[in-house]
Amino acid sequence: MIDQILLICSTVLIYEFIQFVKLKDIIYLNLLIYKKIIKLFNFKKVSDFRKEKLIFNYSKSLFIISIKIFIILTCILIFMLFLNYLSNSFLNLIISVFGIGEITLIFIMYHQLRKKINERL
Repeated sequence: MIDQILLICSTVLIYEFIQFVKLKDIIYLNLLIYKKIIKLFNFKKVSDFRKEKLIFNYSKSLFIISIKIFIILTCILIFMLFLNYLSNSFLNLIISVFGIGEITLIFIMYHQLRKKINERL
């Protein structure tokens, strides 16, 4: 029973954390930079010097964004490991097919509930 409570609380907290740090926007920005780099290689009229400069700037941006994603995922992992210390079988529940189904169901239900509450405000 404690695992179920931890699962519900952790799913809601991780959902709110992802919304707070705007992970979706960060990943979208990461993909956008990748598209720009690929598009840059296809341009024939741009000089090599300009390409080098742009690729260097894109690479710096990509590196910073990737570090942000890595830190966010590391924070979530540390939180999950902390919850595992509260209940030794928590990670086993998360990894199981039943646990993944539960997480998905809780995530969808909470997302819909939050969306309806935001619509009324």
